[in-house]
Amino acid sequence: MDNLYQPPSADLLQQARADGTFFVTSTRKLYLLYFFTLGFYSIYWAYKHWDRQRASMLPKKINPAARSIFHIFFIHSLCRLIQGQLQAKGLGEWKYSAIAWLYIGMVFFGNGLSRVESFGHPMLDIVLLIAATLATAWPLATIQQQANLASGDPAGEQNSRFSLANWLCMLPGLLLWLFIVIAMFLPE
Repeated sequence: MDNLYQPPSADLLQQARADGTFFVTSTRKLYLLYFFTLGFYSIYWAYKHWDRQRASMLPKKINPAARSIFHIFFIHSLCRLIQGQLQAKGLGEWKYSAIAWLYIGMVFFGNGLSRVESFGHPMLDIVLLIAATLATAWPLATIQQQANLASGDPAGEQNSRFSLANWLCMLPGLLLWLFIVIAMFLPE
């Protein structure tokens, strides 16, 4: 007869690490949320990824909120985890360093560009703002594609629809862009 007082012998820590998945979302949804939240979506995006990794990183305790606020310092770590999961599943090797550095550089470039008062013509200002925002979202979308692949949902179908919360988060950005377009056509 088995000892009733013996602790379980299953290696639960290894099982949690093997099943670790990442935050899954479609790239279309990522681009739209990033654009209409004026880049603030990246903080939520990083939080969701690190929150999903919390259990798989035991016994090391991580703080997803801190890692999301300072996500440019942890983007390489996140990419390394995604690469490890891709290799563990036999999905090939992903060279992530360049895309992580590109994201960091684009964040700094976008912040610097936002501090310029004007480039001389309002239409040029708007086009540059749109281009810088979407260009900064591109490295995140590339990282997200790899995370989706590592999680077994390459297209991000399980999180491709917009919820009410998504629309509410995008509402200020939608209104801001609407006001910008209206202001372009107002007489000076």
